[in-house]
Formats: sequence, structure tokens, C-alpha cells
Amino acid sequence: MGSFIKFKKAKIENVFKNTGSNCSEEEFVTTFKLLYPDDWLKIQDFWLNEERCTPPGKKHPMPDPETYMKEMYRNHKP
Repeated sequence: MGSFIKFKKAKIENVFKNTGSNCSEEEFVTTFKLLYPDDWLKIQDFWLNEERCTPPGKKHPMPDPETYMKEMYRNHKP
């Protein structure tokens, strides 16, 4: 999933640089959206495409965009 976001790790590090390593999940998500609106749209588009392509009653592996961003925060928090 993350492969379509170019320089993902550097962007995450930049978000923490701008918010501080003690920022909340909400601050991280808000700052990511402000700094990288095109990537935020890519995340949303990817999720919507997964929703459309997944047969009824089945779940696709990607969490909703807000949850995905919070997982990025938890997995990369310094």
C-alpha cells in the first residue's frame, strides 16, 4: 500500500520534525494532510478503489484512511 507514496519515510520524518516527536495522532494526521495533500488524496483514492473492487461481504486489507494514518504514526513515532 505505501509503495505509491514516494519518499514515505522521509515525509513521515518531516511531519514529526514539524510537529515534534511528542505530538498526538491527530496533530500528526492534520500536519501530514497539510504538508502532503496530494499523498492524502492518493491514500483516500486507493481506499475507495479497494472498497469498490471488494465483493460484498468481504473486507479488503487496507484500513480506512484515518486509521491508516494513525497506524503510520504509531509505527514510525520516534
